Amino acid sequence: MTPIQGLIVPTVTPYTSGGQPDYATAERLTHFYGEQGVAALFPGGTTGEFALLSISERKALLEAVMNAARPHQLKVIAHTGAATLAEVLDLSRHAQQAGADAVAVVTPFYYGYEETELEDFYRQVCRALPDLGVYAYTIPQRAGNNFAPAAVGRLLSEPNFRGIKDSSGDMHRLLHLIDVPGLSVLAGADDLAYPFLLSGGHGLVSGPGGVVPELFQAFFEALPRDLLRAQRLVKHIRTFSRIIRGGGRIDYLKAGLDWRGFANGPSRFPLPNLSETERRALYAELDTFASAMEREGIGLRQLIA
Repeated sequence: MTPIQGLIVPTVTPYTSGGQPDYATAERLTHFYGEQGVAALFPGGTTGEFALLSISERKALLEAVMNAARPHQLKVIAHTGAATLAEVLDLSRHAQQAGADAVAVVTPFYYGYEETELEDFYRQVCRALPDLGVYAYTIPQRAGNNFAPAAVGRLLSEPNFRGIKDSSGDMHRLLHLIDVPGLSVLAGADDLAYPFLLSGGHGLVSGPGGVVPELFQAFFEALPRDLLRAQRLVKHIRTFSRIIRGGGRIDYLKAGLDWRGFANGPSRFPLPNLSETERRALYAELDTFASAMEREGIGLRQLIA
């Protein structure tokens, strides 16, 4: 699998008014990303509230995404991390059958694990799925465990190990990962987008990018040939990321999609949801931001059809 380069959108999970996953809306959102030409989607991850979904809901959600991704030839890295190895393999085999290009598996969580145990875990995943690309996924601030770059590099001895999605926000760690020969490095860190990509990183996994993919796509288009424009646009990316709370508050991401005209329901309890006062304040900030983007030739106000 050729390393994925560009914007990778970790998709939200829409809900119906009854609180069930809204698979039709998930398909509409996938079509939108396909039309925007993003590099890939990352469904079922932190942004997708995977820890609050049942196994059957996670499978059905991925199937909806895959149904809409195929016409656009949109790459999909399905997050299949779970509390047990058996669940990881069940979700991963389903992802392979559904047509996902690869899976990403968050480090085992809750309990503390030694590096050798984490390495053995990923080797077991790779060997159980020899025909499917596998990414490690590190988000130590949520999972409680990290994975050293040297150990990640050793996993490249497994033919189907592809790389890592790292959401640590640590530029020094990202540089060490980038220096591992043959490793595909994806980062979930909008603030580090410019130095990460110029240093040889591959893909940017961005929740805020799912709200305003037009801005992020403009940044990626400018990056190799117009560094001054890229610098200007990445400042706007950092501003937007702060407005939308960096993706750490999923209700802000969902409200941002609502602002774009894409009603996708609240986050699942017990995650927080914006009050009406917070929503009005956010919309005012987004309106101001959209006006600034119009001066850059980037339109954000149009509704998603």
